[in-house]
Amino acid sequence: MAATPSIPGRYDCNMSPPAPRLRVLEHVPDSLFHTPARDLERVLGGPTLLRIAGEQTILPLFVSTLLHGNETSGWTALCRLLGRGDLPRRPLLVFLGNVAAAAAGVRHLPGEPDFNRIWKNADPPYAAFAASVLNHVVSEPLAAAIDLHNNTGRNPHYSVLTDLSDANRSLAYLFSDKAVYVEEPDSVLTRATQQHCPSIAVELGPINDPHSDDLAEDLLRRVTAAPSLTPSHDGLTLYTSLARVHINPDVAFSFAGTGPPAPLVLTGGMEAVNFHAVPRHTEFAYTQRPFQETIQVLDPGHRNVTDQFFYQEGPHVRFARDVVPAMYTTDPDVVRQDCLCYLMAPLSPRKATPTGHPPPVQ
Repeated sequence: MAATPSIPGRYDCNMSPPAPRLRVLEHVPDSLFHTPARDLERVLGGPTLLRIAGEQTILPLFVSTLLHGNETSGWTALCRLLGRGDLPRRPLLVFLGNVAAAAAGVRHLPGEPDFNRIWKNADPPYAAFAASVLNHVVSEPLAAAIDLHNNTGRNPHYSVLTDLSDANRSLAYLFSDKAVYVEEPDSVLTRATQQHCPSIAVELGPINDPHSDDLAEDLLRRVTAAPSLTPSHDGLTLYTSLARVHINPDVAFSFAGTGPPAPLVLTGGMEAVNFHAVPRHTEFAYTQRPFQETIQVLDPGHRNVTDQFFYQEGPHVRFARDVVPAMYTTDPDVVRQDCLCYLMAPLSPRKATPTGHPPPVQ
């Protein structure tokens, strides 16, 4: 049963034993920011909220990272920003998510949910945990919320929006000139915080890429130093997510040129065209089976729309329409745990109508 709002700004949680348990540190030792992500569980004991004072009494920034344990660029950037003991100009509320997965160097541990899918309709122990985090987050006004992630494939760096308000688009443009509007999954942290303050997720680039760490550090330095988080967003290019592509669980797959033949062979080089327009009829995969038995495409309403995006010509599976792929990954674990890729289309400015959520704050 999901955690649902009970009174404005508060979240009710079930009475099931919370697992994991949230820790809150009001006084954060400088030594923490010299701790590698893999050692945070040993030092902290579990997911933790850090309250970090700022030089000025302006609204704090909520920063979340390590929701996926192997995506460490956000933590690296925080260590660079705070490791010398200097106070940021803007106070911070920092959530360190799946530190147990970080210790193992994986997205999430076997048998536990994805920490960026627990903020709505989670199983009771995780609904209780999510509610405890959100209760702290909404207990005070915030300037903005930024959720830091690494990409699961080769992509340009970009922001993810779950709401098209001017405030969210302005916040996104501080990071990149590209942003993706998504309606699902609807259980991500950004969607949970957007009712309280401007909120975005940022995709920093590949895991273990020093440039991803640099992008995260640059964003945090600019946002914590900025007196206002309301720049123009006129140069922002918006895409909308149309669907997600999944490999059916019982189907073995491989990527062309990288391993032995499999019942489903995915076209080589597709990762290289993330965020590029791919014309209809382009080959996507190769299979001797009916392609609907191997892949499934779900729209934001979780409807099966496979036939709207693909058709089969002999063993060749081809796009049935022009699309823009994103987050295409060749990591088999991510494919199984999440999806193979998203399919997008450009979002015209006249369709990107603000939805009237909280205005930007100083």
